Amino acid sequence: MSEPKSDMVDLPGSLIRTVDEVQDRDHREVLAPLAGQPAAILGALGRLGGYADTLQGSARLLRGMRLCSIQADLYRLLAACGETGELPACSLDSEEILSLKQKRALGDLPAAYEARINQLQRLDLRQNLEAVGAIAPAAAMDRQEYGRQFVVEAPLRLGISSANASDNHLRTKEQGGKTLNVGIDLQVEGEMVPAPPLRVVVRRLPAPGLVLRSRSTGFEGDLALGPGEAPVVQRGSFFAYRHGGDEALRLIKQALVHVGIVREGNEDIVEQVAAYTGGGGLEIETHSKVLQGSGLGTSSILAAGMLKVLYRLAGHAIATPAGEYPALYDQSLLLEQSVGLNSGWQDARGACGGPSAVKDFYAPPTLGLPDPRVQFIAIDEARFAGRVVLFNTGIARLATRGLNVVLGAYLSRDAGRYPAIRESLAIHDQMVAALSGGDYALLGQLASRYWQLRCTLDPDATSPLIRQLFEEPRLRLHCEGGMLTGAGGGGFALLICREGQATALKEELRQLRRVPGYERSGVVEYRLNRTGLRLSER
Repeated sequence: MSEPKSDMVDLPGSLIRTVDEVQDRDHREVLAPLAGQPAAILGALGRLGGYADTLQGSARLLRGMRLCSIQADLYRLLAACGETGELPACSLDSEEILSLKQKRALGDLPAAYEARINQLQRLDLRQNLEAVGAIAPAAAMDRQEYGRQFVVEAPLRLGISSANASDNHLRTKEQGGKTLNVGIDLQVEGEMVPAPPLRVVVRRLPAPGLVLRSRSTGFEGDLALGPGEAPVVQRGSFFAYRHGGDEALRLIKQALVHVGIVREGNEDIVEQVAAYTGGGGLEIETHSKVLQGSGLGTSSILAAGMLKVLYRLAGHAIATPAGEYPALYDQSLLLEQSVGLNSGWQDARGACGGPSAVKDFYAPPTLGLPDPRVQFIAIDEARFAGRVVLFNTGIARLATRGLNVVLGAYLSRDAGRYPAIRESLAIHDQMVAALSGGDYALLGQLASRYWQLRCTLDPDATSPLIRQLFEEPRLRLHCEGGMLTGAGGGGFALLICREGQATALKEELRQLRRVPGYERSGVVEYRLNRTGLRLSER
């Protein structure tokens, strides 16, 4: 191996200061001199491992996420050198990383360290939740509930601003987070008026068994387990989602594990359900009027709805209106994280009820659990509905399951993308002021700029087809500006029409169905929803 150059001697110290002081500095610029210097790279890895040993508590996990990002890039450099000497250990390493190091599998280590970032984020979230008080596992249903059917109806979340992913767990804890969103009901084909687009229905079955159904648009699935099936078969069918199958039912299944009805390590699923229901079974059915990946928080709000009704069966206060916020939304975030969905804290919270459907959240920096404070924004709802047009592009984008590209830009402080994150925070405050003041022309301009920043952060958020929606002259004639809500890449668009131009804009949008790629698109009528998640018993 070649010897490290003299000007690199303190480079590991510079990396450590970058992490320890949470500096807004692109660590890849610091790493650049290490290219082609395997000895220096190994030295840097060793120093970073020593620094990791000094970290404790939540700081260890938060700083550890950035350390993993740096180590991923260091191993990319080391793999390019083509040498596989002794690889330094690090206390942050997962079992997968340790195994890859033993095999000297340099090419696989960067992806493993990026996967570790998500694991550390989930671990920190779980520890934060446990610190504020764990929710006891479900015991058994009250006999008085046996003959009832429980239904949760919920709105979707129309995201106007998430300050471009400032609701991410790590970024919120280090720098604070802001989001602006609106609870909405939708009117789909065949309906006369808008109604809550999400529904969860649960009832006890008189005989032992477990019946699960997903009736979400484009995301359907069924499972029926009975006492005649061998426990090992039951377990294989139930936990198939942990091995890449049964995507449509994964949240329902994990929700049963989350509240303690189904226990880890016990193969007889039907027996566990029977013990909970006094010798009976459970039937759970979910409904969604929109596709997963709509950008409206569908999976997050469904997760909250499932937990609300399951906690109601268990008699937990978290299912009551008084106990719902924020505990239910924290638990739903943890539920999603546990199946690999990297949602932010705003995704389900955007559906909470209150005096207004419009909510401005701010979560201050913290070492503990993010505690978003909500301010309900009073607006003229009729004017909002007359100026804000909702358009379903008909293009779905699935929720992120790998390392979120915006989180990646934040961790690296990518010089080309990180400034877009900073500007988004400033635009958020301007959006709140514009909406509060009824200045929809300004809101349209801000939405367009926000969308440009989103595309800078994640080039995959847009495409030639999506750009047509914002650049077509016939549409711009009637439109102040707009954006895709959510992560982008498809889903729903929020367009601010010019005064008195709503009908003309909607007609032009309907004409897009003639354009290849927009065949499934359409204008969607909606109404604002202040109620939030509503639980009824029949």
